[in-house]
Amino acid sequence: MILLDNIAVFLLSNRLTMAVTENLSGMAGFFQRHFSGTDNLRVVSIILLLLAFILFLFLIVILYIKSLLSFIKNDVAPGIKSSAGGALSATHAEDDYEASRSLKERENNDKKAQQLYQQQQMKAEQERRNRENMQREMEARKRKEAENQLAKNMRSSGGLGSKTTAGRGNASASEFDWRKGRQGELDEMAAGIKPFKYNPSHKPLDEMVGLIVNMLGRDIDDGKIAQVVKNKCGDLAGEDDIIQVIDAVKNFISLSNNGKFDTLPDAADLPAADEALYNLTKGDPSYCLALMESLMNNNVDKCYQLKNSPKKDIAFLETSNYACTFGTLASLQDVQLATGAFELAIELSPKNVNAWCRAGDMYVQADSDSKAIWAYQNVLNMGDEDIYPHQMANANKHLSQYYYDQGDTKKAANLYNKSNDYYATIGINQDLTGREEEIINIIESKQEEDMPATISKLLNMSMNRRSGYM
Repeated sequence: MILLDNIAVFLLSNRLTMAVTENLSGMAGFFQRHFSGTDNLRVVSIILLLLAFILFLFLIVILYIKSLLSFIKNDVAPGIKSSAGGALSATHAEDDYEASRSLKERENNDKKAQQLYQQQQMKAEQERRNRENMQREMEARKRKEAENQLAKNMRSSGGLGSKTTAGRGNASASEFDWRKGRQGELDEMAAGIKPFKYNPSHKPLDEMVGLIVNMLGRDIDDGKIAQVVKNKCGDLAGEDDIIQVIDAVKNFISLSNNGKFDTLPDAADLPAADEALYNLTKGDPSYCLALMESLMNNNVDKCYQLKNSPKKDIAFLETSNYACTFGTLASLQDVQLATGAFELAIELSPKNVNAWCRAGDMYVQADSDSKAIWAYQNVLNMGDEDIYPHQMANANKHLSQYYYDQGDTKKAANLYNKSNDYYATIGINQDLTGREEEIINIIESKQEEDMPATISKLLNMSMNRRSGYM
């Protein structure tokens, strides 16, 4: 095609050249006729030659422009022709893009899951170390108490130089370790002069009950209480443990105010509710557990006297909830007792989602992983996020680790994100501001002296009804 265009241009240029030549010849004849008698013929010839040269240059410019236009036309045409082929391959390009994006998403999910696993491993390791430190501290405390008691017994027996055991009081022979003898007692006392004491930066949950009661007495909302306690406990307490303890304390206060403990058959032999709550703030839930146990036993007796009816199911569910409150308070000191309480709650009401959630938490602490997974799966199968939001979040949190271990990183990341989204909504893991920390420190500094008045306020008691715990 380009060759034909060039031939056409060449022929056109020949025609133009011939036409110019003829015109020049005509003009030359015209000038020769009119200027032949003058001396300026040579000048005129030069002018004509210049005109011819100018026309020649003009012709060259025209040819150059035409060839340039032809080149542009030939260059654009293939692009137009290939547009149809480009349209046909657009689908394949889009598929390749989608595949590339899916691959990137999988890679991102794998990275997130890997980060999730590393965070959980670090957190689990930290929790294990904290438990070991707490255990060592408790053992040191018990050892110190035993040493103090031993020193007291020895002082009452007449000092270290006494040769008789009469001063040992009513102690039985089994309390004396004949393999250690007196030297063993001296070694224990020497070791107890400067006992090892671990002072963690965070406090265990059972030491936070007093602060919880104090803040409830100040009408602080549950979310802020949970945030404060989480900041105080750190990794020593999980989010669900904190939320459940707050709910259990509130449930106990509500039962007290509703007179549930006053109508029990053995009420005269039980501690007063205010005394029980005061001891709970000191980390001793035994008084509260005594009241809750009597209430549960009384309710169970009533349940079995009812005939099969919806009322009986409601009564069993109520007792199941009492067992959950009992178990949560017991978990502050005795995981085994708490586990039995939650299993009883499930037996009384198999669809009690909260009981399954708490049982899973106790199984985790007891390293019964298979039972924990079973319990948390029941939470997700039975629960509704609108009714049991924190139970569902807790189950998602623990099951995410299980699915990650099974190789299902996508599901693990999804469950973990759901759990984190809920905890972010209530703000339990947010750090306290400097001003909030100052306020909490002020509250804690006056907590001991304010506690009797706080308990009286929470239990709707008049000042003259306070018990002798003050």
